[in-house]
Amino acid sequence: MGDDGFNNFLRETRVERAEFDTTLDSMSKIRVAVVALLAVYFSPARMMSASGSALPTVSSMSIQSDGHRIRIDKYATVQTGKRPAILVLHGAGGTLLDGPEMRRVARQLAEAGNTVYLIHYFNRTGTIFGFDAGMQKNFEVWLGTVRDSIRFAQRDNAGGAPVGIYGYSLGAFLALAAASDNPAVGAVVEHAGGIWNRKTERIGRMPPVLMVHGEGDRRVPFQKYAKPLAAVLRQRGTFFKTQFFPKEGHVFRAAAMSEVRPAAVNFFREHLARN
Repeated sequence: MGDDGFNNFLRETRVERAEFDTTLDSMSKIRVAVVALLAVYFSPARMMSASGSALPTVSSMSIQSDGHRIRIDKYATVQTGKRPAILVLHGAGGTLLDGPEMRRVARQLAEAGNTVYLIHYFNRTGTIFGFDAGMQKNFEVWLGTVRDSIRFAQRDNAGGAPVGIYGYSLGAFLALAAASDNPAVGAVVEHAGGIWNRKTERIGRMPPVLMVHGEGDRRVPFQKYAKPLAAVLRQRGTFFKTQFFPKEGHVFRAAAMSEVRPAAVNFFREHLARN
């Protein structure tokens, strides 16, 4: 290589080195920006809900129910001490179909300072979706699992105090059955449920109940289930409130659920003991 060639090589090397240094400098700036964004995103101020409450963490655990492993998703904010415990029970759609809305319910209840347990009670029977024949066959089995879950929630974080239950559809039927003559249950929000097989003798002494129903419900018809339930609760001397939606069916639209979730928060706040 001659002198001219060597000089050209040096110039090209210096240019490439300068370009390389510029690239490194840009990458460093990008890294700094990313770290700054992550710091903001995960800052205490960011880890708050729109209402100003701390966002809950979600952890999975399991209990044994008659020898079967039952998954439970626990929603809780970082707080000390015992808090009210609330079970959330999905409907016949299981966690696959009902899961998204049940998780929204669980999060909002947890943001309000409760410890919330989303119960995968279908694990007891290996069920994915609940069809009519299967529900008739397995209702009592699932009810046993719900009762086991109530006892677990009382031990886990409620200090033995009565728990709340939010149940949707099939879960609401189970919630009402589990709460009857059961001092371990302090309040129930039943959404689109009723008295299982309309056997009114299943309803004994009840805790306070919030009834949530769509008057256009064709799956759990309003006249067939909501009205008789209200009559029985009134007859038993149960304190209950109603939140009926004339334009909603079995599956509520987002706008209606944005009313139901805070109503459930307030109802449990009124009727569950707080330490």
